Amino acid sequence: MLDKELLNYINGKRHLIVLCVIYNLLGFITNVLITASLVFIVYNLIENELNLAIYSSLFLILFIILRIIFTVLANVTSRKLADYVQLKLRNDTYHKFLALNLEIPFTINEMAQLSTEGIEQLRLYYQTYLPSFFYALIAPLLLFILFMFLDKVVAIIYLVAIPLIPVSIVLVSKFAKRIFNKYWNIYLNLGDSFLDSVKGLKELKIFTYDEEKEEELNLKSEEFRKITMKVLVMQLYSVSIMDLVAYGGAALGIAFSLISLQNGLNYGVVLFMVLIGAEFFLPLRRLGSAFHVAMNGATAFKKVIKLLNEEEQIRNLTVDARINSITITNLNFSYDNKVILKDINLSFEKGLYSLVGISGSGKSTIAKLLANINKNYIGNILINNELENKDIKLSSFYKRVCYISNNTFIFHNTIKEAFLFYNDSLKEEDMWELLELVNMKEIIKRNGGLDFKLNEDATNISGGEKQRLVLAYYLSKDYDFYIFDEATSNIDIESEEIILNIINKLALKSIVINITHRLKNVVSSNYIYYLDDGRIIEQGNFCDLIAANNKFKAIYDLQCEMEATA
Repeated sequence: MLDKELLNYINGKRHLIVLCVIYNLLGFITNVLITASLVFIVYNLIENELNLAIYSSLFLILFIILRIIFTVLANVTSRKLADYVQLKLRNDTYHKFLALNLEIPFTINEMAQLSTEGIEQLRLYYQTYLPSFFYALIAPLLLFILFMFLDKVVAIIYLVAIPLIPVSIVLVSKFAKRIFNKYWNIYLNLGDSFLDSVKGLKELKIFTYDEEKEEELNLKSEEFRKITMKVLVMQLYSVSIMDLVAYGGAALGIAFSLISLQNGLNYGVVLFMVLIGAEFFLPLRRLGSAFHVAMNGATAFKKVIKLLNEEEQIRNLTVDARINSITITNLNFSYDNKVILKDINLSFEKGLYSLVGISGSGKSTIAKLLANINKNYIGNILINNELENKDIKLSSFYKRVCYISNNTFIFHNTIKEAFLFYNDSLKEEDMWELLELVNMKEIIKRNGGLDFKLNEDATNISGGEKQRLVLAYYLSKDYDFYIFDEATSNIDIESEEIILNIINKLALKSIVINITHRLKNVVSSNYIYYLDDGRIIEQGNFCDLIAANNKFKAIYDLQCEMEATA
């Protein structure tokens, strides 16, 4: 299987493939010469030609050295090609990712998977499979030409048997291509679902949705297990077929070689043909072994090409005035043919708004749509009743919109460097004021002050302290619109109270949306939207929803009961 797109991608480095194939062929020729030397040594020993046997031994040593040299050169060249491809892929995907302004055709999890495991599979394709492909076509033909001078019948027997290996590969590939595409997608979807469920485990338990989610994950896991077994069975079948052809063909060639011996062919020639006969099949056999590498690489490359060919959306609009209102009308959103949001209508002005609901109800999706992280929605998200959200330049958008989640990443640098990353005009006294505001001043002082260096993603402080620190960073600038997406999830009570207090203060002058699973945290909200299965089923202030005595009140009472008995 040779993919033209994959070959064209390395247009400027094809000479490395040619070099690698040449080194492999030279190694193949020296391997034939090594076998010939061994046979010549045995033949001369039997014939008592000791001097010729000694000279043959010297040639044997020379050919072994050459074999090692050509093998090393082939490995170095293939590794050089793989390094070039890996760097080019990372650069191309990274720059395309930046050019698309987060508007990528995959989720962030898929993008991470593609840029790690996907590119690694492509590296193996170029390093292992592609050079082997051309080598496996040429090497048996060279051996066939040699055998035509030794025994034409045996040469034709081998030539007829060889194509059975690529035929078996082609037959398997038609079935495998569909499996590998499905396997990749199921693998990614299962990973996404599992991660989301682990992150929202507490929420799932509180909303008594954990059993349903467990059943859903069990079904997905079973589907993944079945498709994995299909892949393994397919690989085992292909290996078995190739082994049957390779060793069966070699055995047939040996049998006809022995017949030629009986017909008077020199026993030295027959011994050479018996020993070297397997070399007819081994290049194609090794190619077949690398077949799954090729399939994985081709599947990953299709996704890379999809990303690289993604048309960059031109955003011309800028937010020149303060954001005073946000209106969502007739909003629908789907992902991978799965409907996530249906007929959503919301409006926000200055004040505190809360989105609540069980995991998977669509509240975080709304937050990401508002934050310009997700795209391709149907309907309208209007800023100040005139600017469509997805048409606004992100550089302009994020000057006025702040999005904080429960897993905001913190870089491996000092507190001071981090503050300056968010606001390069900030003074040290301002930094200390912000740290005091989130009750982190004393903690930072005890750890060396503003020169305190955090580990990657702040693993040397607690989860609650990390969230408070993130909030301090974002508070270094004024925004018109704040989105808190589970910002108080899985943190200590002290940190939760500090963050909620700041959220309430921000709502006095800005639009603030708080997404949370803990309904006690929405009591002070100006307005609450309760979502279920991608729809808004209840809305109003806290008192209205309690008085309505519907699902919101039932969940609120259940949470209060659980917390009281905890």
